[in-house]
Amino acid sequence: MKVANIQQESAALKPIDLGTPSATELAMRHPRPANSSDLPIRQLDLSQISQFLVTLAPNGVEMNAKQQVMAEQFRLLRSRVKALSRDFQLRTILITSTLAGEGKTTVAANLAGSLSCVEGLRVLLVDFDLRRPTLHRVFGVEPDTRQQPSWLAGELPWQRAVYQVNRGLDVLFGFAALEEPDELLQSTRLEKLLQEMKAEYDVLILDSAPMMAVADTHSLLPLVDCSLFILNADTTPIHGAREALALMQDKVAGCVVNRVSRLKSEDYYRNSGYGYGYGSKRKES
Repeated sequence: MKVANIQQESAALKPIDLGTPSATELAMRHPRPANSSDLPIRQLDLSQISQFLVTLAPNGVEMNAKQQVMAEQFRLLRSRVKALSRDFQLRTILITSTLAGEGKTTVAANLAGSLSCVEGLRVLLVDFDLRRPTLHRVFGVEPDTRQQPSWLAGELPWQRAVYQVNRGLDVLFGFAALEEPDELLQSTRLEKLLQEMKAEYDVLILDSAPMMAVADTHSLLPLVDCSLFILNADTTPIHGAREALALMQDKVAGCVVNRVSRLKSEDYYRNSGYGYGYGSKRKES
């Protein structure tokens, strides 16, 4: 995985103003205490998470070289997001891609896990891929959806559907696809949901549908502060990426490139005596 800023004319970034802290930066400097009533009841079992969820690997788990490279890249992504927060009000970050299978859900989960390590920052990760929710699989959660009320469909308050990962991170899973996603996307309830979530958390990370697969993400874009665009170095069609960038316009804060066959940083770690085993030419997610 490689982190890069987008330099497309359709999504050019403004210079970062280092003098004006954002709401996210202020929350990092002046954390607010979490009330016991704010914390969800359900606790996730981290022993069941995907091997690609490296930023939330349980203590004592030894990561292989590929996972070590991934973990370092997500720490770099966290630093870039924190820096960009001085230019963008990063309360709501939407994660999307051109097509399915480009790694957006893995990136969303790892970015949320990495941000949850910042002391005093409360993060909510939300599955907003309404037609093909997969975030629960990354966390190893497979409930009986036949008996599971849907907060997305308005069958129960979203606060009662929250899972706690750690003190800094909560997750809302979608589990089952919505039969009529437009009923939520085109309603005032969507904006109200996001406002309620922002009142409880410092940062929201939304794992949304691919831009060119369905129109759902187009409805979410006006309601978020910025987006991260995920690309697959092997499969993402250039024309599709350009079209998606044009649709997102100035909402794009940067991009993450997946499936890069070799990172320059591997040679640095291999040659500087860190001993992490970096340097193989295997593909990195």
